[in-house]
Amino acid sequence: MHTETLGRQNLRQVSHLHRDSVQGWSTGRSSWLRSPTLAASALIGLATLVLRLSYGASRPTDAAGAGEVAGSLRFDVTHNAPAAPGSWLYVAAGHLLHVVTGLTTVHSLVLLAAVASAAAAALTCVAGTALGGRWVGMASAALVASAPVSWFAGATVSTYSFDAFLGALLVVLARRARRSRAHGVVAVVALGLGAGVRLSVVPAFAFLALIAVVASVRTVGHLLTVIGAGVASVAAWFVPMITIQPGGLKAWLHAVHVQVSHAAHLSSVFVAPAAGARTNVGTFGAWSLVTLVPAIVIAILGIVVAAGARLATRQPAGNVALRIWSTGAETDDRAERPRYQGTAVILAAALIPPVALVTLDRFAGGGAVLAYLVPATVLLLLPVARLLHHRTPGVRRASAIMATVLVAGGIAVNAQRFVAAPGILPASVARHHPTWWISQTRYQAPYADTAATIRAADRRGTAAR
Repeated sequence: MHTETLGRQNLRQVSHLHRDSVQGWSTGRSSWLRSPTLAASALIGLATLVLRLSYGASRPTDAAGAGEVAGSLRFDVTHNAPAAPGSWLYVAAGHLLHVVTGLTTVHSLVLLAAVASAAAAALTCVAGTALGGRWVGMASAALVASAPVSWFAGATVSTYSFDAFLGALLVVLARRARRSRAHGVVAVVALGLGAGVRLSVVPAFAFLALIAVVASVRTVGHLLTVIGAGVASVAAWFVPMITIQPGGLKAWLHAVHVQVSHAAHLSSVFVAPAAGARTNVGTFGAWSLVTLVPAIVIAILGIVVAAGARLATRQPAGNVALRIWSTGAETDDRAERPRYQGTAVILAAALIPPVALVTLDRFAGGGAVLAYLVPATVLLLLPVARLLHHRTPGVRRASAIMATVLVAGGIAVNAQRFVAAPGILPASVARHHPTWWISQTRYQAPYADTAATIRAADRRGTAAR
């Protein structure tokens, strides 16, 4: 009798699992929603939003921003309002916000950029936690949020913050995706809608979306749902954009072709002159260095200390890729997952495509760093994460204190460069070492994504009235 009862219970459990996998998406567990990670990410996002708005621009700071303001009033990519391919969702949302709230067009677009920047910081905390543990999540989010390029993009008329937001979101979805869950649908929809803000997100983040789809889709019905959701998310912005674009699809395609061809002949390694390609690669390297230098310093010290601790204690560091949580682990982060959802694969999928895109094609400005800033920062903090889970308690405690102090120092340096300096690169470096690659204006030194640039643009706008 007892055996028969157990048999019926097991049959009901199997039937329930089969029904979930065939009829629809499994809801799964949501233990991470009740974890400290959610609270920490919300606080970081809120603080980031306040800081972005406190330095919000009242005028566009560059030609691209001016084009987006013009496009919010009358969309026409053939007249750089905005520059092709158009950022239609951004300018349309800015126009809607202007109509509903009464904010100026510039302030409406800045508010959208600030919200995207704050969301990117919050999701960086979630992504870093999923890949390297709670300390990595909070530290990487703080460094990303305080980076001058991130601060500048979130306080001006700019779409670059959406790169960081979408990259962090897709890292989370690719990492957490489970069979018969909706991660793949969400990833494809996010990528499709993101293309309406920045079309470059498709080649930059397609691999992350693919990982989420492969990990979650298990039936033909699921696959058709993903395809339909992707088509709908693109049609949601593409159809109205073509409808209001003067000249329709043909005019839009011509403008996109002209824009892409012009950028390629300026800097692409495939068609541009060698000097232009070298300048583009040098600009990429310079902006990456001045943005990531706090994380690079922390990574180098972490590697050195880890090597020293291994020699002194004869104990290897903990395995950050498999068991980063020593206590308070979240269920989803401890689950067994296929290799294509491992830390190394996720970081490679998040880093290599956007870096290849900006180096081989066009690195337009400092905001381009945001396409790969989140995974790069997480990667650079992983050596410290191993120290925080060293098998020797004394090493763990000392490493935690030193690493947290270093991160706080990096945040302070980032904030000082944005708030109080004309450029991210210290003037003393350019003055004493003018021949250094990083000091040369051809690579956009002194890298002026700072509050001083915002104030200067506001003053020019006021004087012009």
